[in-house]
Amino acid sequence: MQHPTSHAVNQVFPAHEAAPISPELAASVLPEELLHNDEVVMMLTKPSLWFLLLTSFRFILIVVLLCILAVKLFQMNESSALTPSAAGILAVLLALGRLIWALLVWTSHIYMLTNKRIVTIKGVINVRMVQAPLRKVQRTALYRPWLFRIFGIGTVGIATAATETFDATWLMIGRPLQTHEQIVAAINKVQ
Repeated sequence: MQHPTSHAVNQVFPAHEAAPISPELAASVLPEELLHNDEVVMMLTKPSLWFLLLTSFRFILIVVLLCILAVKLFQMNESSALTPSAAGILAVLLALGRLIWALLVWTSHIYMLTNKRIVTIKGVINVRMVQAPLRKVQRTALYRPWLFRIFGIGTVGIATAATETFDATWLMIGRPLQTHEQIVAAINKVQ
C-alpha cells in the first residue's frame, strides 16, 4: 500500500528485532501510567536524526539566500549599517535557532508498538497522544518518496477507519520497511 503521509524518523530501539523491549528500558523512556499491567512493549522508536536537517533545510536555505541578498543590496549603499559579517552572524543565529527547535520537536516524538496498541506521542508545547488498539486498525501505509529513500527513512501511516486520513503517522523513521512489517505482523496476530 502506498499512501502519502507526512515527514521522517530514526530508530531509538531496533525495530527489526522481534523480542519485546525490557520493562526497565520502557519505564525509563515512557511515563509509568502509560502502560497497562499486561501490556508488552514490542517497539519504541523516534524519527531519524535526519529529521533535524530535513525539516530545517528549507528555512535555513531561505535565511542564507536572504542574507546574501541583503549583503548585496546594502553593499550598494556605502553608509549601510549592515556589514557582511553582521549579516552572516544573524543568518547563523537564525539557522541555529531553527535547528534547536527541530531538536525539541524530535525529542518530543515517541512511537510505541505494544502487543495491544499503537501509541504516538508528539508535541513540544501542546503534547498530543494518539492511541489505536491493534484490533481496530483498518489499514497501514508506508510512504517513501525518493528523498526519503536516499536517506533510508520513511513514514508509516496508521488508520482505524476506512478513510483517506491517518489517525497516527510515524514520521521519518529509520528502517521503515522492517518497522512497517513489524506493525503489520502485530496487527495480524491480534486480528
